[in-house]
Amino acid sequence: MTRALIAIGTNSTRLLVLDGLRRLAAESRGTRIGEGLGADGTLAPEARARTLAAIGDYVGIARERGARSIDVVATSALRRAGDAEAFGAEVGKRTGIAPRILSGAEEASFSFLGATAARGGDREVAVLDVGGGSTDLAIGTPEHARAFGSVRRTVSCEIGAVRLSERYPGLLGAGPLDERDRNALDAEARGDAAAVLAPFATQRGFAELIVVGGTAFTAAAMVANGMRDGTVMRRNDCVHLISALLARGLEERKRLPHIRPQRADILPAGLIVIDEACRLLDVDGFTVSEADLLLGYLTSAAFRSIVLPPS
Repeated sequence: MTRALIAIGTNSTRLLVLDGLRRLAAESRGTRIGEGLGADGTLAPEARARTLAAIGDYVGIARERGARSIDVVATSALRRAGDAEAFGAEVGKRTGIAPRILSGAEEASFSFLGATAARGGDREVAVLDVGGGSTDLAIGTPEHARAFGSVRRTVSCEIGAVRLSERYPGLLGAGPLDERDRNALDAEARGDAAAVLAPFATQRGFAELIVVGGTAFTAAAMVANGMRDGTVMRRNDCVHLISALLARGLEERKRLPHIRPQRADILPAGLIVIDEACRLLDVDGFTVSEADLLLGYLTSAAFRSIVLPPS
């Protein structure tokens, strides 16, 4: 049966439509529902409007692709928003169901299930999901995760590309930075990210690290000249990209090959989070996966399979 999932992330709202395991549609729009959320704990009117418009469009696309059922999930921004329930009611009017707000542990687990869906074996694998609002780590074996629908170890930290950028606006690209200013800003932002990600330092014993999320996917395309899924990156790649991005203003960043304009401002912060997570995990190299939370949730028993409302 063809079914659809809409995921409301802090930076992007995404759609995945599957017929069995065959992908019929995959969309992403930079709606940034978490924009300015840290100021007073409520969702900005403009961010609400952008996100609801994307959701309305996605319901139409899902219908066009033949989806009969739908579900909606949300992550860090709606975990924190004081008006999440009211916003969820608005989402329900368009989709037939209010979003399920995933905990950090659930977010990590579904990302693991998606990233390891095509893998077998009993080696322990770690999956790192760097989002706009949180960074989530899951460690387990693909075999166990598929059998039980859960992961043995999860850690969720409330820092991501949007949140770190808002703490350090210089990362956003108001203007190019010289080497001295780049190094100073990078060091300050890293120190902040590392403090939040400190629980990762105790996580060891896995054979491979897989990284998912828009930051990693964009960086992989930039490093591998267009290739994304399966790209192997190293910490040094992150360091070089951060420096190159901070040396450019936002408009110049947007013109770089393989970078989505919606992500050009927050990409340095996302890369800092990835690099600091890798340092704390004592890992130099990682594999970037296109398959992530959406695939993991949509193919799991958690999918609520709500009939699409009439057009």
